[in-house]
Amino acid sequence: MNQLSPEEKNNLPRHVALIMDGNGRWAKSRRMPRLFGHRNGVENVRAVVNTAKEVGVPYITLYAFSTENQNRPKDEKSGLMKLLEEFLKKELRSMMEDGIRLRAIGDLSGLPDFARRIVEETIEQTRENTQWNLTLALNYGSRQEVLRAVAQYGQDHPSSSHIPSWEEFSPYLQTSDLPDPDLIIRTSGEFRLSNFLLLQAAYAEIFVSPLHWPDFGRDAFLEALSNYANRERRFGKTSEQIHQPLHTS
Repeated sequence: MNQLSPEEKNNLPRHVALIMDGNGRWAKSRRMPRLFGHRNGVENVRAVVNTAKEVGVPYITLYAFSTENQNRPKDEKSGLMKLLEEFLKKELRSMMEDGIRLRAIGDLSGLPDFARRIVEETIEQTRENTQWNLTLALNYGSRQEVLRAVAQYGQDHPSSSHIPSWEEFSPYLQTSDLPDPDLIIRTSGEFRLSNFLLLQAAYAEIFVSPLHWPDFGRDAFLEALSNYANRERRFGKTSEQIHQPLHTS
């Protein structure tokens, strides 16, 4: 798919979150080590972010490293963290030129010092950028995020028996300065959220691609956006309510 129609461009998601799955299987199919797949997956991040800028999607969130990924072999984890450092060092100039602000969600204290440091430095250096937004979920788990948010809410309201509204509680989540995702894309054909943005994804559309992440380039991303643009989002209403004509006096 080379481009979106004008109608589709008028109905794009504001925030797309991606579960980048399949690097290891992609490498295995080529009889290469898993880290080869991760490296190619990192290279593919550029294609997706550039396409988002091209069509006008201002918020991208990437599930880069989950809390469960801490159970992977030490050499793979170390390689992933080095790739993260390499990526941020290479991309800083482009991020500054293009006005991309970097954020991170997750427990950064669980990253190696060198990886945590480069993430924090890049966040600080891009803090004033406002045109585009890239968020990396690093050592992230949605259940863990929610439990921390509940604990913090309880500390701030120790004597209250009031059940908070979503508007009262959501500021305690790490995504408090981001819009909820409109579209979640998962690659590699797996139909699950894997502990990713579970509360924030309450009304997100979900698109599953059979492609492994290193193969999920510009055309595949445009296909997912086109699919989203042609869906009807009802948020609990009926189709008739959504399309009810306005009455004018």
